[in-house]
Amino acid sequence: MAKLSRWLFLLAVVSFFSCVDGTTTQNGNTPGTTTQDDTTGTADTPDPATTPAPVVRPDCEIPGSVLEENVFWAKNENLIVTIVATEKTNDPDLGESHRVLEVYNQSCERIFQNILPVNVSPDFPYYLSDITYNKISQVIAIRGFDKIYIFDLATKQLSKPLNPSYLNERYAEDAQSGMIQHIELWENYMVGYATGEGAFVFDLSDPMNAQPFLPAAELTIEKGTNFHSLFFLPSKGGFHQAILPDFDPDTGEFTVAPLFDQPLNIETNINRSFRNNRFLVIKELLGGNESQPIGVDMLTMKKYEIPADLAAKKDTEIITWMKQQQ
Repeated sequence: MAKLSRWLFLLAVVSFFSCVDGTTTQNGNTPGTTTQDDTTGTADTPDPATTPAPVVRPDCEIPGSVLEENVFWAKNENLIVTIVATEKTNDPDLGESHRVLEVYNQSCERIFQNILPVNVSPDFPYYLSDITYNKISQVIAIRGFDKIYIFDLATKQLSKPLNPSYLNERYAEDAQSGMIQHIELWENYMVGYATGEGAFVFDLSDPMNAQPFLPAAELTIEKGTNFHSLFFLPSKGGFHQAILPDFDPDTGEFTVAPLFDQPLNIETNINRSFRNNRFLVIKELLGGNESQPIGVDMLTMKKYEIPADLAAKKDTEIITWMKQQQ
């Protein structure tokens, strides 16, 4: 289901991200495309003398203890990125501490190492981002308990620690509050989710100076523990895609929930008095003074197609109609 959700997201925003042609997962495969291991026929037989040799994943023996999800092959750069626990980081009371970021080249030479600081507790591992699609930005993200680092594969630089930001202030309800459950990279954006705090987004246009991208609206589902946030991510030509990310802690499923089939020209400013409402009205700008309202249910994270006879009415009347559909 999680893979299906990501595919729906990718299809919906294919015109949003430049040069999008797939979703690269940590095993290096690109769903829906032909990989170098595929044996399907082609119209012409390639000339071995002119065909470049396929890029082969380095088979590096990494010293230390490595969690399965903490090895990533950056295929385009032919680099292995990993997080390990070594004798240097072992805690006398808590044992292994997985917080050594290392990068190996195609010859299995270690070309980068950085021991990340303890984040909350030595026995809480750092993890590489769950999904990495970074053909443009060439970065990978590392999540700790409540902090994130960005590593630039091109420059071999590590960012300062990043803390998720939200539209409204968050308060820790228990020891698990703020724990980052999931992060994904989608070109120049990082989308994630933290326990008790909800979804967050970062703009990675400048990886070493990543900036929080705040939502346009946010609904408090349960005070202090559950929130739904609506983000308007910019696309080409002044268009925007609307997303409502969510995470199911029971299944581990992360969904981005795009509202539009493709980016639209919309009015992105939402009146402050409506930002914590269950029902919102977004205006698609059609040119001149014309616009088409789009209804949003922030609780169910669904879109309403507004009937033609309601399109010219006030937002309050459209919201009343949406309430009646429940």
